[in-house]
Amino acid sequence: MTVCVDVRAERKRLSRRYRLGQPLPDFVYSSDEDALWARVFMALSDMHEQLSCEHYHSAARRVALPADRVPQLSEVSSTLRSLTGFELAPAMGALSGRLFFAPLADGILQSTPDVRPVTEQLFSPQPDVIHELVGHAVMLADPEFADMYRWFGRAAKHAASDDVSKAIGRLFWFTMEVGVVAEKGRPRACGAAILSSMTEMENMANAELREFRAENVIDCDIDDSVCQPVLFVADSVGQMMNEVRRFVRTLVSAD
Repeated sequence: MTVCVDVRAERKRLSRRYRLGQPLPDFVYSSDEDALWARVFMALSDMHEQLSCEHYHSAARRVALPADRVPQLSEVSSTLRSLTGFELAPAMGALSGRLFFAPLADGILQSTPDVRPVTEQLFSPQPDVIHELVGHAVMLADPEFADMYRWFGRAAKHAASDDVSKAIGRLFWFTMEVGVVAEKGRPRACGAAILSSMTEMENMANAELREFRAENVIDCDIDDSVCQPVLFVADSVGQMMNEVRRFVRTLVSAD
């Protein structure tokens, strides 16, 4: 897949110029990028039928991402706004710490409009528009998950030390990125990094599965350049969310 350097540069320029509250810009995608989206989207959709959680299935029907082209952030953002009040904002590259978390408290998910290289279509170590939309945006159409994203944002804003911020980041990783819940006795994905990667979804069968407890999660190493070798399985979405709220309240109040 060949993408003109000027196209990527224009995406970066538009993203950097964007300010919250402005209309979202439209981004140009090549026919090769549309084809890659269609190929990956179809493969992931088939895998979601068996490997994603019920919350994802319901949310995906409400968002109704197009199967044949890269969607514009603006059209998906409009849908989310009507469903849960969340909105998307363009940002190139991976954001860390408060730069990523703080806007979540106000219902803003900063999302890259860029597309992964064709060599990374099965697994992309960096966020791309497939990760943002197939993973995060769909889950943000679910009211419970949208509330949890906001909750992570508020918790991060109140963290007064690097250790607490790091713990919150790890909890986010093992829930909103590589989160897994048990449904009908089997692990089902609810995290964006798994939901947007064919390799990650296949890896669920080989990963070491542990019981989800927040205290154990924050002691587990993260390496986002490879498939997560250890996944923590919550009894349900509700149990995961209650556990996260309980533990983060403890962290923030003791900070």
